Amino acid sequence: MEQHQMTTDEIVTMCEKLSSKYRRPHMKDDLVSEGVLSVYERLEITPDEYPASLYRRANKAMYDYINVKNKAVTIPVSRTTESLSKGLEYEHGTYSDKGKEELARALSSTSVNFEGDFSLSVQDCTQKYETEDFLEKSFKMLDDKDTEILKKRYFEELSQADLAKKLGVSQQAIAKREVAALKKMSRL
Repeated sequence: MEQHQMTTDEIVTMCEKLSSKYRRPHMKDDLVSEGVLSVYERLEITPDEYPASLYRRANKAMYDYINVKNKAVTIPVSRTTESLSKGLEYEHGTYSDKGKEELARALSSTSVNFEGDFSLSVQDCTQKYETEDFLEKSFKMLDDKDTEILKKRYFEELSQADLAKKLGVSQQAIAKREVAALKKMSRL
């Protein structure tokens, strides 16, 4: 049985289609690159690889990129972490010697730049502000009563029954308002 060796264009097309499976359009180029690189690594070892095998390999590379390589590591910023990142010893920190060793190992495996301003990882900050922005816009779409119900249900973690008692209405009324409010928010 003769095998069809995939061309570069076919490999790229396969990886582009595969990347859409992950529904991360902002990462499409990175996912395609990871998939193509993984396929080419395999083809260097075994030039006559089956397309299905290459597809699985590209899929695994993309999955790993999303779930392992692309995870931001957030390390608390302190004088100790700054010193350890520069290879210096800082004696006045609250870390134990073992903690300093683990922290130094974590810092050496990351690409954190401690020479500029200290900040949280961009991904964490962006997600935080996007969530806050979404909630702010969403609550503006609701009337005061619906906003109060959602805040008490989800931020104060009150049950529908407890909230009904507190507001002096039936649990069914709370449930209906909550569902209606969440539907309004989902339109944003």
